Amino acid sequence: MTRRKNLMLLFGSVIWLSLHLDTVTSDIIKYDRSIIEDANLPAPDMIRKYGYKAEVHKITTKDGFVLTAHRIPKPGAQPVLMVHGLEDSSVGYLVLGPKKSLAYRLSNLGYDIWLLNTRGNRYSRKHKRYQRHMPQFWDFSFHEVGLYDLPAAIDYVLAMTKGFQQLHYIGHSQGTTSFMVMGSERPGYMKKIKLMQALAPVAFCDYIESPFVLLASKYIRPLTFYARTLGIYDFPPEGEVWQRLFYQICSFAFRNTCSYFLLQLMGVDAQQLNATLVPLFVRHVAGSSLKSLGHYTQLVHSGGFYKYDYFSAVENRRRHGSDTPPEYNLANVDCKVALYYSKNDLLTAVRDVERLRDVLPNVVHDELIPYERFNHVDFIWANDVNSMLYDGMVEVMRRSDAGEL
Repeated sequence: MTRRKNLMLLFGSVIWLSLHLDTVTSDIIKYDRSIIEDANLPAPDMIRKYGYKAEVHKITTKDGFVLTAHRIPKPGAQPVLMVHGLEDSSVGYLVLGPKKSLAYRLSNLGYDIWLLNTRGNRYSRKHKRYQRHMPQFWDFSFHEVGLYDLPAAIDYVLAMTKGFQQLHYIGHSQGTTSFMVMGSERPGYMKKIKLMQALAPVAFCDYIESPFVLLASKYIRPLTFYARTLGIYDFPPEGEVWQRLFYQICSFAFRNTCSYFLLQLMGVDAQQLNATLVPLFVRHVAGSSLKSLGHYTQLVHSGGFYKYDYFSAVENRRRHGSDTPPEYNLANVDCKVALYYSKNDLLTAVRDVERLRDVLPNVVHDELIPYERFNHVDFIWANDVNSMLYDGMVEVMRRSDAGEL
């Protein structure tokens, strides 16, 4: 009973703050009206706002999740599947607008763009059997994304784009991790990939430097346990009240503080972070499972790229067939791969990517971003991302399409 009263008190306080922050902060920071509008638009409406066609597609996975893909259609053109990182969504490839974001640029170049939303984010929160309040709904990490979501999306896209047996794949952060899982566990899909471009690829985490991640890796088990006792299985917790509060605090009341913590987590690069777009960034945080966060923290200083550890020999045997979680077989990821990484990325260390490069059998492009301060989110948010990254990516795609790789 005491726990319930505490939760009700906390929830009431959140509601009060959410309702009053508009008044308190209305005169603190002013933003362009278009930015506020984009912050509150779902991805398809954002695409249409800038004069592009947008389609919404539903993709059902073998384990029952109903995923949403947003398409910028070019019928008859080479399909490109773009997959976001942890806590992100299809908006990640749209957020900088039509002059800078990669999805628009590739569409302008004549590609058929498919933006996948993986399980658990705000666009893909439907399951054939489970409801969102059930623990079973959130029992996934990047493993299930790679095992179920990506294969389902690839099959769907190729079925919808007649005449193509392969597609381009672009992944950022978790979008690369889950791809490595798919290649390891379902290697037959590698023949369906024309070129995989990995932005800030995450597999090995032995040299990770983010202080927040290092701290979380020490305490993730008790933190997860306490969250589950409160009935919390996703992060951030689902609900418009929480999202609105987060948006108001980080966009208006404490923008500099939130930006500071973001840069401390990802890598400090204030020059390439457009602070006027903070409402866009925070409003479109899309959520994921606590298990996803836990799986990543398990990899920190683990010495390998392992499946999820249930910290129980019995449960590990049931799930994996062994007392301890096995390693993924990255030798199976034999499609053409292009790697892009940076020195200032606190979530993707150069030495870890170099190890990944040496393990993968078919790396056709290996690029360390020259700009010293380039960080984990600069791959999709940087002011100068076109000249620093996308110009080169487009050229690599051109060479792939021309059979030069």
